[in-house]
Amino acid sequence: MKRDRPVMRTLVPEECIRTAASLFACVHASPSLQNAEQLAQWLGKDPRHLRALDIALAEWGLAQSGHPVGNVPGA
Repeated sequence: MKRDRPVMRTLVPEECIRTAASLFACVHASPSLQNAEQLAQWLGKDPRHLRALDIALAEWGLAQSGHPVGNVPGA
């Protein structure tokens, strides 16, 4: 059975969520000023980017806790 996506997620392009997850993964794997600045600059480009990061972090947190999540790599 396929679940419908939450309404808020559909307002943010999937590409933005993937980019947010990728940028966060870089900061998480290799904390550096360069990686943090890259994430901060991307967040400042579009208000939807902050929501995309929120979605990506929520999915990452659920995956880390062992909960099944739809599109999170490694979940």
